[in-house]
Amino acid sequence: MKFKINQQDLMNAITIAMKAVSKSTNIQIHELIYFECFASSLSLRAFDGEISIKTNVDAVVDEEGEMAVKASLISNIVRKLPNDIVIIENKDGKISIKCSSSNFNLIVFDYYDKNDLDIPETKAIEIDNDILKRSIGQTEFATSLDETKLALTGILFELKEGCVNMVALDGYRVSLKKVKLDYPTDYEDSEYIIPKRSLLEWSRIISDDLTTKLYKNENDLIFSSGSTTMQCKVIDKNFIDYRNIINDISETSVILDKRELINSLDRAQVLSDPGRANLIKIELSDNVMLIKSNSEIGDVREAIDVEQKGSDLEIAFNARYMQEGVKACDSSKIKLNFKSSLNPCLIYPENSTYEDEDFTYLVLPVRLAN
Repeated sequence: MKFKINQQDLMNAITIAMKAVSKSTNIQIHELIYFECFASSLSLRAFDGEISIKTNVDAVVDEEGEMAVKASLISNIVRKLPNDIVIIENKDGKISIKCSSSNFNLIVFDYYDKNDLDIPETKAIEIDNDILKRSIGQTEFATSLDETKLALTGILFELKEGCVNMVALDGYRVSLKKVKLDYPTDYEDSEYIIPKRSLLEWSRIISDDLTTKLYKNENDLIFSSGSTTMQCKVIDKNFIDYRNIINDISETSVILDKRELINSLDRAQVLSDPGRANLIKIELSDNVMLIKSNSEIGDVREAIDVEQKGSDLEIAFNARYMQEGVKACDSSKIKLNFKSSLNPCLIYPENSTYEDEDFTYLVLPVRLAN
């Protein structure tokens, strides 16, 4: 095989394929990128046992063929080449890489598995990439790290009543993103638990101005956008019924500036004791939210003006859990609903920036000692 390609174009394609290259494995094929060139296109493929990625890029193909190269090696070489035309040739058991005055020769791998990745002949769910990336960002942080609760390490992708609901929860908080979406009727009432890593890697690959097509293929999901395709396995477990958890019967409601609350929570954690789960105490009274935090080395108090409706309240939270939910709201002002010091707080954007999108975040309080 022999082809010519611009260094930047090749590096971009390698960077995408590297998302599916294992960083810690003894399985050689999971460390490789498989190259195949035909007509005027170069295809790069990688598979790490969890996800497969294939991406195509234009190239001048002098001789069709295929080869496999250790991903870290080809990545380091191409990254250091000048921004010029790269000529790669696989001949007589060696790979030649030429660019400007640079010339590398590598040994060809004799064994590899190209792991074909084909688009199934089924209907697809289609969603704008900017919406998908935003939804992933608003949910992924609330997934569980506990591998014994495998379902909760992923994000629920649920299609119901003309909407896609993306849900993450870890036992302490729930993050729910709801987007109105037109999809084939075959997918109504279907749901998939998608591994967090798969969605994060996909969000780092795709361009905001394109769309993602999502296909179901037996136990796998296949994502396709532009010239790139990714296949991942779904988590075959039952997700918790999140609808029974989110029950907004509030007696106290406040509206306040999002950035002001984030900054106050930041400062409140400076003196917090990690052993006490970044505990902060909130006191609501007379349109003022008082945030308190104390530890053995000192204490801090923050006062924020709010629009308060309902009775006064004292409640405590893990500051990081609350702050992450506040940051995920896509509005300059947010709304916090409380029922009591023992019930969850529900957080919403106030006048969301995006139409046809809703976001809800629930965080459990920390019980205060008497």
